[in-house]
Amino acid sequence: MANIIDYLSWRGDLTFALSPFCEVDNLILSMLSFINYSGIVPTDQLGTPVKLSDCYKKKKALNSTEHFGKIIPAVTYDLFVAAATSKRFEDTYVTFYKDETSVSETKQFAAVTFILPDNSLFVAYRGTDDSIVGWREDFNLSFSTQTMSQKAAVDYLTSIASVFGGKIRLGGHSKGGNLAVYAAVFSGKEIRNRIITAYSNDGPGFVEEIVQSAEFKEMEPKIYTIVPQSSLIGMLLEHKEEYHVIESTNRTGVFQHNPFSWTVLGTSFIHLDSLSKSGKRHDEVITNWLGSISAEERRVFTETLFNVIESTGATTLTELSDDQFTKIATAVKAYNGLAKETKEQMFTFIKRLVSAIRQ
Repeated sequence: MANIIDYLSWRGDLTFALSPFCEVDNLILSMLSFINYSGIVPTDQLGTPVKLSDCYKKKKALNSTEHFGKIIPAVTYDLFVAAATSKRFEDTYVTFYKDETSVSETKQFAAVTFILPDNSLFVAYRGTDDSIVGWREDFNLSFSTQTMSQKAAVDYLTSIASVFGGKIRLGGHSKGGNLAVYAAVFSGKEIRNRIITAYSNDGPGFVEEIVQSAEFKEMEPKIYTIVPQSSLIGMLLEHKEEYHVIESTNRTGVFQHNPFSWTVLGTSFIHLDSLSKSGKRHDEVITNWLGSISAEERRVFTETLFNVIESTGATTLTELSDDQFTKIATAVKAYNGLAKETKEQMFTFIKRLVSAIRQ
């Protein structure tokens, strides 16, 4: 079955004037946010934009390599090459590359803006990378009304929109989709009026306070959420907006999160009527589980879990997988040193998950 790289092979010779922007283009640009544009694209919104094709040429000249780690598919670079050398994206410019990671702030944020031939913007937010702090921030979504990356996403959109006029699309995969929606919802009124669509490509939802807010309800018609048929990540937390179920060639929920498994036909993904049986089970289990745990319990669990993980000295999932026996022993030692009450809270958290799965 065809995927987004095949789409570029088949339709990459068609300009946007011949074939308008579509949901597949959204995913392509969202995934290109994972490319490292350091030293190639300006890091200031006032910098001179660079053609996507020239970005590729400069990376080749610099012999620049990508280190995606354990999470991001290595084929993402192949997608970058295919897009940069296609007629469809030859007149697309790239600007304002931000990449900020802070352990002290629990922040893993990156974004880049693409200027399309009609001068509309596509603001692409990067999803979770290989860093431990990135995953810790993801867990913070379960109890926080604003993470550091969500705040940065709004600030980023405000900055780029103040320099460039025209219509705006936003998008991202996984956490990047969450950031795209959050930025759209909580941007200023003038910016919200310029937004065409905020795409969430299998991105997790939000805490109840966010989806019930007046700002979310106002932006809801412009939110375009895509999930594969057995989605796991994309069904986390609250989704009040309509979501579009598409086909993945992978069998299980966690592997369906891979956007290169999403099947493409023409100018769209292959859409399905509803989630699969396993997808519905995932949704039910997660909803029941999180519904049984307070925001404070989620916070305590997250802090305890990642304090134990960080005790190993690993800063990325790749490092965590190296010398596993030593790191496991270190983590166990850190866990054994926890207060009795904290251990009991951890046990209760996991016990409720097991109970939700059994039910």
